[in-house]
Amino acid sequence: MRHTNPHPVRSATALAVALALVLSACSSSSGDEAADTSGDEVATTVDATIADGATAAEPATCEEVAAAFATKGSANDDLPDPEVSATCEGDVVVVTSNAIPDYTYIATTPGQLTATEVSYEIPVSPTEADETTDVPLLGAIGVAIDGVPIYGATEGTGGDVLSLDGALSECGSHNGPTGFHIHLFGTSDSTDCLYTPEEAASEPQLLGYAFDGYPIYTGNDQYTSSWELVDESLFATDTWDAHAYVEGSGDLDECNGLVGEDGSYAYYTTDTFPYTLGCYRGDAIVPEFDPGVGGGPP
Repeated sequence: MRHTNPHPVRSATALAVALALVLSACSSSSGDEAADTSGDEVATTVDATIADGATAAEPATCEEVAAAFATKGSANDDLPDPEVSATCEGDVVVVTSNAIPDYTYIATTPGQLTATEVSYEIPVSPTEADETTDVPLLGAIGVAIDGVPIYGATEGTGGDVLSLDGALSECGSHNGPTGFHIHLFGTSDSTDCLYTPEEAASEPQLLGYAFDGYPIYTGNDQYTSSWELVDESLFATDTWDAHAYVEGSGDLDECNGLVGEDGSYAYYTTDTFPYTLGCYRGDAIVPEFDPGVGGGPP
């Protein structure tokens, strides 16, 4: 189990320039399938949940964003070594990886975990969209700093990922027919995950980036979601209809993010739905969903 953070670049404090300072510069897709969360609401800075005393922040550079992507090396003797690279190409960071975790792999689904090449584009300067955008029901919505795809709250049935008992490891991840991926952020005292419980509890840690360019931080110990379960009967079949956004009921906005004290917007993971993103607040570069590459329902 990891007791120290071998990559200080992953902490929220050390990433004050590279990761939290992105507001002023403001995924794999399932085609026609997307979570219906945005309606006709306009997403402006005023609509976002804003921390007291928030002030404007400087945008991160491409090099600073790219530097966040790294692995700690192999953690599983029976798996290929994890690989991730991030390069600056114009106004995007191109992240390429083999989707192998750099922490202990715990098998919770059938099938052998193998390397799966994935490639994503992350906008360097996130642009706040006029309207929020639905996140895909299937496929990646972002990518973790170790190159592992980040998926949303649903599984192939449309039901909540937590409706499948035992499908996720303690780290909130699992393998599927099309690759390894994260659905939610988890920690454990008994096994190695991306961060230790102590690291996650001390302050939000950088989990990765959404496809609109905004960072995703761990927030389970700091923030609560503003989505509430309103129809438990739909939890296992249509988790988006099972939940409703109730403004002000939690700490975060509809997309599961907020504007911090430095004026930068970020998403945060939560213990309850939607776990990572409730929607895209920025203009996202959502890759085409390929059920044969880069992840999918188990």
